[in-house]
This record gives sequence, C-alpha cells and structure tokens, in this order.
Amino acid sequence: MKNILCIRHGKAFHNVLIDKIGEKALFLKESYDAPLVEEGIIQAKELGSSSKQLKNIDIVFVSPLTRTLQTAEYIFENNQKVRIVALDKIKEFPQGIEICNKRRNRIELEEKFKKVDFSLLDSDEDQMWRADRYEKIEELKERIEGIKKTIMNENDKNIVIISHNNFLKELLFQNCGDETYNLYHCHPYKLDFL
Repeated sequence: MKNILCIRHGKAFHNVLIDKIGEKALFLKESYDAPLVEEGIIQAKELGSSSKQLKNIDIVFVSPLTRTLQTAEYIFENNQKVRIVALDKIKEFPQGIEICNKRRNRIELEEKFKKVDFSLLDSDEDQMWRADRYEKIEELKERIEGIKKTIMNENDKNIVIISHNNFLKELLFQNCGDETYNLYHCHPYKLDFL
C-alpha cells in the first residue's frame, strides 16, 4: 500500500491579486508563472517543520510552475534524501489562456531549482499551455489517469504530489468544477486510490 499525500502550493502572487481585483488577475502579464508571496513561503516552511507525515517521504512529484517548485523546496529544505521530480501532467487546470499557469522553459527552471529533477518534463518549452484555448475537462481526466499510472509504477511507497487547487480537487474528489470551496494552501490531503 502506498502512502500518498497531496499538497496545494503556498499562497502565490496571483492568489493575492485575485482577492484584490478578481479573476482578471489570471490574465495579467505580471501573473506569468506566479511565484509565492511571503505568506506562501511561511506556509511551506511551517508545514515542512511541523508535519510528522512528511518526515519519511521518498519522492515528491511537483508541478513545474514556480509556486509549486518553491513550495516543494521550502517544505523539504531540511530533507536532503527526498527526490523531487517535476511533471507537466500535474500542472493546474485549465491549461491555456490564464498566463499564471504557463511554465518557464526547462533551462531556466533547472538554473533556478537545483534540487529538482526536470528530466521527465514533456518538452523544453511549455507545450501544454495554449494562448488560444482552454484545456477541456476530458484532457484533465487524461492527465489524472497519467499521474495515477505514474504512481502505480513507482517503487517508492511514501509519495507527495505538490500541485494546484483545481488539479488536486479533481484528483482527490473528482469535482474541480465546484467553485464553492478551495483547498487550503500547504495542507496535506491523503489520496486513497490504490
């Protein structure tokens, strides 16, 4: 049996901006690959230092967006044994149009996040994000099946997935379209499917 925990990234720039100006924050060039704000950094560091659940993690699968990569590095900054692997298939939903969900190129990410393995990214540039259309729910469901297969084929037993609100709501509860609630930032949710 695998122990799988899912964590939404810490509070990021676009999350703060949404509270101020609404959904248009998702489309502003300043929101491109939105990083964590100070509150998000504190959330990630506090989770890393206080959670007993995270002490024996073998591998972390992380979305290759800056806010999730920062979250992973801050949570596991005192754990040199954990492997952190970036996967495009766990990026936020929907991919497309919302600039905050477009990732940087692989070389830029490798230079900035030295502890992360980027070898499993689908491409050097972000091919998943498209400026002309939103991703369809069927495409998200394919990505969900892909991460489930990745987890099932993984030899390690203690796994963390660091991703985003909509992606994780679909993975955990099959209801990313329910906008009546959001997952908490930097809170571990147990995934039971294996």
